[in-house]
Amino acid sequence: MTNDEYASRTENLTKRYGRGVLALDDVSIKIGHGEIVGYLGPNGAGKTTTIKILTNLLRPTSGHAYINGIDANRRPKETLCHIGALIEVPGVYDYLSPRDTLTYFGKVHGMKSRDIDDRITEVLKRVKLADWENKRIGSFSTGMQRRFGIAKAIFHTPDILILDEPVLGLDPKGMRDVRHMIKDFKKEGMTVFLSSHLLEEVSLTADSVIFLERGKVVDQDTVENVVARIQSNRNSVQFLNPLSEGDLARVQAIEAITDLVPKNGGIEFSFDGSPETSAEILAGMMTKGLKVTAFQPERGTLEDFYVSIMNSEGVR
Repeated sequence: MTNDEYASRTENLTKRYGRGVLALDDVSIKIGHGEIVGYLGPNGAGKTTTIKILTNLLRPTSGHAYINGIDANRRPKETLCHIGALIEVPGVYDYLSPRDTLTYFGKVHGMKSRDIDDRITEVLKRVKLADWENKRIGSFSTGMQRRFGIAKAIFHTPDILILDEPVLGLDPKGMRDVRHMIKDFKKEGMTVFLSSHLLEEVSLTADSVIFLERGKVVDQDTVENVVARIQSNRNSVQFLNPLSEGDLARVQAIEAITDLVPKNGGIEFSFDGSPETSAEILAGMMTKGLKVTAFQPERGTLEDFYVSIMNSEGVR
């Protein structure tokens, strides 16, 4: 690893395909060491193009991409030693087994035979494929191939892991397993650059997010700050005892409350979202003799922010 401040960064990255398609338009991003960064945007936004430039599968029309301070396109052999990547569909030979494939990759990376054997056992156990070590990869489900792609990406213990739709084809348990794996990678000091359409998964995994639209970065921030920027004007309340029709009428009479509906044994309503109004509503309920056990303003979500920012950019 170099002493560069960032694990990965791009400067004014531009990519044109042919004469008319501008896939990336002056993209400059910075990814700190040990971060999990989500890269979000609609189909065709330029996410995979960025990833392919970082891994030297494509060359930019102009601008630069760096891995640990090294130009990824001018010195690819050096940068690829630092990177593990899962891009689109994992490239594997269907007739080989995980052991055959990983043995080959270990030799490419100059690993000793004994180290290769130990590492195969370790990574296949980690991605829940230990029982399939000697089975043909062609017999794997889509989800299993995805997990094997992650095993291949981390086999040489890279500094930076680049994942393009890592949970594609996985069931909810598989998604949770991958989420936990990614968080474990961070604990081990690895940087993870994660492209995904599943915003809930990104919100549960990433430290920060970058939003890309039509080849341009339109926003970037920590997940916490993004969620805080979405104002929700809905509130849910639970009570010690079920509300009678009279209780509901008394609550509805509180001036600040609108659009009240019974929900999950309590109520949900709209208000102006301010802390002062929240305090006023809660005090009004207590004055009316209602025993409140939970008073919870709804928080915005990463999906809410994504929809709002893409609408502002004219994306449908």
